[in-house]
Amino acid sequence: MRIAMVHSSFAVAGGAELYLRDLSRSLIDRGHQVRVFSRPSANAEPDDQPIAPRLAARLGQGRPRVGKVLTHLGDLVDPTGLRAADLRSFGPDVVHVHNWQGIGVLPVARLARAYPTCHTVHDYAICDPNNALANRGGSPLAELALGVRSAWLVRRLRHLYLLWPAQRTRDIVHRHVPGASRLAGRVVPLAVPSRGRRVQWRPGDRRVFLFLGALSRHKGIDLLLDAWSDIAATTGATLLVAGEGPLRGRVEEAARTTPSVRYLGYLDGPGKEDAMQHAGWLLLPSQWAENFPISCVEALTAGRPVIASAVARPPMASDGSVLTFDDRTALAALLASAARLPEPEYAALASSAARDGRQLDWGRHVDAVLASYETIRSGASATYPLPHEVTSA
Repeated sequence: MRIAMVHSSFAVAGGAELYLRDLSRSLIDRGHQVRVFSRPSANAEPDDQPIAPRLAARLGQGRPRVGKVLTHLGDLVDPTGLRAADLRSFGPDVVHVHNWQGIGVLPVARLARAYPTCHTVHDYAICDPNNALANRGGSPLAELALGVRSAWLVRRLRHLYLLWPAQRTRDIVHRHVPGASRLAGRVVPLAVPSRGRRVQWRPGDRRVFLFLGALSRHKGIDLLLDAWSDIAATTGATLLVAGEGPLRGRVEEAARTTPSVRYLGYLDGPGKEDAMQHAGWLLLPSQWAENFPISCVEALTAGRPVIASAVARPPMASDGSVLTFDDRTALAALLASAARLPEPEYAALASSAARDGRQLDWGRHVDAVLASYETIRSGASATYPLPHEVTSA
């Protein structure tokens, strides 16, 4: 099978980007032909096929604030950039879109009319242009504008087959955008592949906490550092921070001034494994609704329970594998109590996390993706399914 992977950009090496690369390699290993189409960026690979920049991107170049506005407008109304003809020489049997933002919904809609096309829903962009639902629940006028935008998007996405990473993700989108329930699709839980060898995970140290992600406000790193300053001197615990982002300077300052904070920089696969071996907990203090954070998949696979903000509670973690908080005060109290948790109670949480991790099998995930490809190739997704016809993997 010839599979075209379409993604907006590899400017960052986040969860969606790593997932696309992992999935592409696994499909190639199974004998399929895969080609990646994306805008040129720092983390592009030599065999990626470049997508021409949109008019909106060219007009906003060098002007960050104007560029952001033009990017959101361009997602809706700019038809330039990627064309269905750009894929013609490859002749894909299936097109798999991963992020339509930055490419634009109009080009993606054209692709879906020309080729069998699916879309992995990595975020909440159908509901909110900033992906995080932060604009929802505001003024009636803002809600009306977002509702009109979402209805327009659903209309353009009607020929795509949506792959939802979790039932909760689909439920949240349907709650904010009822019309999205008419879009064909299925739940295909995400997973993380093994890196060539089976890792033997030693028991976690409940006094060691790991943050793994973008160093930005929306991921809650500033909230975490503030809460940590309240308990650093009294618990004997250690905070490991891994990642890159705009708040890197603040993390480095905390590491210089607080002995219990260690900054690990950006970690590759082996680096993340090593950090997870030393940690007892994964921290997810994100301040927006997370979709399916890959770091949590990695933590559960390692048998590490998760401490998460209530708004970002990871959907793949059962109640026995995650502890949640609402604000800075609650986070500080939770960190302190977690570091002092009696060993049997921590062991129960870790055992639950490991059980959840065993359900996130990469081979079964790739099987489900291929089954979805066959569904859209056969035309079985051409009509809108009734709710009970949308199946889970």
